[in-house]
Amino acid sequence: MNKSDVIKAIEAHHWDYEKEWIPAYIETIEEDGLRAIKNPRMHNVLSNKVVEFSSEGHQLVQQWERTKTFFGNVPFSLWLESMQSELLSSLLEKDGFSITEKYDGLGFMLNQFKGKRGINTNIDYIDVESDEDIRNLVEVSSLIWEYPKDQEESLFNQRKSYITSPYRNGGYILGLKDAKPVAYSNYRYSSDGKTMFMNGSGVLPGHRHQGIYSDMVKFRLAHAISRGALLATCQARRGHSSPVLRKLGFQKYSTYDYWVYKG
Repeated sequence: MNKSDVIKAIEAHHWDYEKEWIPAYIETIEEDGLRAIKNPRMHNVLSNKVVEFSSEGHQLVQQWERTKTFFGNVPFSLWLESMQSELLSSLLEKDGFSITEKYDGLGFMLNQFKGKRGINTNIDYIDVESDEDIRNLVEVSSLIWEYPKDQEESLFNQRKSYITSPYRNGGYILGLKDAKPVAYSNYRYSSDGKTMFMNGSGVLPGHRHQGIYSDMVKFRLAHAISRGALLATCQARRGHSSPVLRKLGFQKYSTYDYWVYKG
């Protein structure tokens, strides 16, 4: 894979989902230079986003006006590669958007993985499969992200629906210490099976800074190799997960600005 191929694989994280799992009400723009995703039932910036905007010249203003019309009264964010971000920055700032986070587009060629054992030999890392696993997943993620207690049953049903689906290309990993969940992570494979998208993860506060995050990365890399994937990718926050992943051998191929409306 050349650099351009890797960058495309990194950015495909936003749109290369299992088609069977995309609801009919999801609206998209998929064109050269403009890619946007709108979920009219979820009025939050995480579900509604622009993930490519490379128009230039006189088309820049026209495409930006078209984008705002597309989302209407639905709040949205923009996840833009740094050069795209620079081109659009004056229009975004004028309309009340600002950069809230910066991310590195990282890739790891799986033929370079050495398969070293994690340092936490007292923690088991497992693929989530059973109802008990799913409840442990909901428990640990709810504690980490402080989800309301009354949402746990809904989260369980959503996770079970996905995990038991014959169409799924992804899954979840649990870290268990003395049979108790202390960490989790998730992943998804590209539609062609060549790339693993490494998504979110979390570790309970009392178990952080012990190498568990790194161990879960290694577990997923080994998982990807077992599935015949060639590349693992992640869009990682600068100053947070990005430095850890780069120490583990991930290379930076691109950078992204995350723009959110601030008024």
